[in-house]
Amino acid sequence: MATALLLIVALAAGWWAARATVPRAPAEMTEPTDIVATAGTGSVGRSLTFSVTITRPLGAVASNQLSGVVTATPPLEQVAVGGEMYAVAGVPVRAVVGATPFYRDLVRGASGADVRQLKDALEVLGYLPPSGGDVFTATVERAVKSWQTSAKQTATGVVRLGELVALPSLPTAVQLGDDIALGMMLTGGETAVTVPVGDIRFSLILTPDQAAAIPEGAAVVVPFDDHSWNAVVAQKTTDDNNHVVLDLVALDGGPVCGAECGLVPSAESTSVLATVQVVPQVEGTTVPVSAVRTGVDGSTYVRLAGGESVPVTVRASSGGVAVVDGIEAGTGVLVSDRRGGEDA
Repeated sequence: MATALLLIVALAAGWWAARATVPRAPAEMTEPTDIVATAGTGSVGRSLTFSVTITRPLGAVASNQLSGVVTATPPLEQVAVGGEMYAVAGVPVRAVVGATPFYRDLVRGASGADVRQLKDALEVLGYLPPSGGDVFTATVERAVKSWQTSAKQTATGVVRLGELVALPSLPTAVQLGDDIALGMMLTGGETAVTVPVGDIRFSLILTPDQAAAIPEGAAVVVPFDDHSWNAVVAQKTTDDNNHVVLDLVALDGGPVCGAECGLVPSAESTSVLATVQVVPQVEGTTVPVSAVRTGVDGSTYVRLAGGESVPVTVRASSGGVAVVDGIEAGTGVLVSDRRGGEDA
């Protein structure tokens, strides 16, 4: 029995040794394959989003001349010619364009710059045909009565002191004084209307690292409500907090908002999100950056699917994509091939 057991052990050991020493066949080797990409048509660029701070000084342009309880304070995002800014005891206070403050009741027979401002407003509103002069005539009186009737006022034909406020330009955003609030009792003399005065400023206020990513003259798109304003970076300064301040101007060098600055709220500071183009947008034939090769002389080229080398000019690259001249969209280019090694 022991002899039989020893024989079995010996046979098993011999079988294991034979398996361990016989060389195995090598794993099957796969041939490398070319990776081909098709050139397309597209654009390359990169933009960042930053907050633009809009600042403009405010100034009081009129005091209240009516007495009584404030009965209306309509929304004042935009006030146009003839627009109601507030009402006292049911009497609306309206805006007209002018540089001369209203200082008296306007009645038939009066003349002067304030009358001319009233006539201009009546013409714009369609109550008075265009006419010259600055005299409050019977025709002007009839126009005033029509305006009063449309506003559900008593048609007196007289414009009382305090019913009109002259503003430098319209339409514009208007801010009421602190005392002009619904239900407040007014006695006259309260600061009534504040409007933007002076130059409006658009600025990017950034950290030094953020500012370093923005090239000089970078294009900026500032959206505002339903509008969009194009701007460029014009000037760089540093404020007391070590922030970099990049001032923006319109493409013609004027204010970013151009003729639409009246749309900006009358607050001293407003912020909106804007898009800054840090890599200019370039359109053309696009290929993967990895398909573009550099020769020993510094020239750039791509290899076609058949192995032919074609010189190209790289116009822009970003995000792994390059816009090139020298080949057409639809051309197959090698991203990698079996050659490997350095380009000659």
